[in-house]
Amino acid sequence: MTGGTRRPGARAQSGPIGYVLVFAIVMAGMAIIVLIGAGGLSSTQSQSEVQRAEHSMTLFDSRAAMVALGDSGGQTISFGQGGGTFEVDGASGWLRIVHTNYTDDNDAEREVIYNESMGALLYENGDRSLAYQGGGVWQRGADGDAGMISPPEFHYRGATLTLPIIRTRGGGSAKGSVDVSIQPRKQAGPVFPDKSAPTAGDEIGVPYNESERNFTNPIRNGTVNVTVRSSYYEAWATYFRERTTGEVTVWNGNQTVRLELKSIGGPPGSFIIPEEGESVSADGIAAGHPLTEFEFDIVYTNGNNDHFSLYDEKNNKEYELHVVPTGNNYHNNCPTAPTSDVYVGMYYYPGDGSGEYEYWETSIDPSAHTDSNVEWTCTSDGPQLSIDLLSDFGGMDYDQNAPGISCGNGGNKWRYGENIKCDYTHGDATLDQHDGAVSWESDGPYSPGTTGTSRTLENMVNHYTSLMGPNMDMTSQMGPGNSRAIVQDASSGRLNYDTASGAEYITYLHVTENEIAVDVD
Repeated sequence: MTGGTRRPGARAQSGPIGYVLVFAIVMAGMAIIVLIGAGGLSSTQSQSEVQRAEHSMTLFDSRAAMVALGDSGGQTISFGQGGGTFEVDGASGWLRIVHTNYTDDNDAEREVIYNESMGALLYENGDRSLAYQGGGVWQRGADGDAGMISPPEFHYRGATLTLPIIRTRGGGSAKGSVDVSIQPRKQAGPVFPDKSAPTAGDEIGVPYNESERNFTNPIRNGTVNVTVRSSYYEAWATYFRERTTGEVTVWNGNQTVRLELKSIGGPPGSFIIPEEGESVSADGIAAGHPLTEFEFDIVYTNGNNDHFSLYDEKNNKEYELHVVPTGNNYHNNCPTAPTSDVYVGMYYYPGDGSGEYEYWETSIDPSAHTDSNVEWTCTSDGPQLSIDLLSDFGGMDYDQNAPGISCGNGGNKWRYGENIKCDYTHGDATLDQHDGAVSWESDGPYSPGTTGTSRTLENMVNHYTSLMGPNMDMTSQMGPGNSRAIVQDASSGRLNYDTASGAEYITYLHVTENEIAVDVD
């Protein structure tokens, strides 16, 4: 059968070909294993190198701080790395400090206290990086997220910011194992407070722009902004949020973060009674009952409309502290000192939409109540009423008999006269906002006209002033109309209190500039 004839040698060729194919498959598999293993080994090696660099950078941070802040004359750190690149970049990132709205007159005021580059010692290894910058160590991982390894030289506590700015100068770059030297260039150069004038061509320095205000503590009015531009800006932002409750703003587009700290204007202390419609600013009033001094010395003329009050309105809340003599023998009664009774009213509306206000009042006869700290004297400008609004006189009643108020003309003498007489309801008062801090505040509730509800002047004035805080603009009201029975420029007051100490506030600023020279060999 010729169809089944087999060619000689066909079987003999299949054996070698099979061996070749098997060998090729084995070698290909080994090559893939080697490539995968090499990649994994390289990644592991790189990660290990970055971890060693982190430890070395942390040591560098500690040594750099010693040199920058004057605790060491110089240091050298060895980075025993097998890979990665070190570089000193004196222009990397910047830090700026600005004080805005530092008087009450202009919201656009802007004083640049500091604005300089920070510089950095940088380390890069593949898609990972580290940086010593601004006195801290920062890192960016393979996933692109930035984090903090050790904190910067930024210390905020008790409304005091201490910021020894550390600037990194120098140069050089190297790969692998390197030695990095640190030498001091500038230590504790004063920035704030400071008495030195600006250098030629530099707008930064004493005094503030076009004013006689110096770089001195305490910080008053406005806000202090600390702005950082850095490749690790997200980590700076996290640090600011964790260490303060100031307002933190991030701009991803230009890798910038800003921390805003509000300054406390503080108590006004002694002040001249302001003209009608003008204000006395009281900023940073602490919680509880923080007032320590609140007094008036009011000089009268021979007018007949001697109503005077300080009022404020914000967040729908209303406050009015009203003082008026109620007798007739204090007009031009000198050189014999007057003896007129004095009426004091404390009005407060909580702004909750209820239409229910709270009102406390008293009438003081100075001759009958010598413990009231109310006194009439004679001055060259006329009879003077001196009254301590924090006295222990206990005649403040929860009532509604305010003199000089009637529907239609109450606003002439009282800022909120219409509300007291016509528009609002005199509701019950539950004084428990400071319960725990002030023992008597758990008492109550208080109802209009109820007997046995008397409290001291100090109780009521302290309580409601605190409720209106932490910031008030106490605006002057005299009336009615344009009549002036008070000698305004001869009348004065005094207001002092404990100030708020929340972490969003700043009272003291201590900034120095420190420079180190860093060289990579």
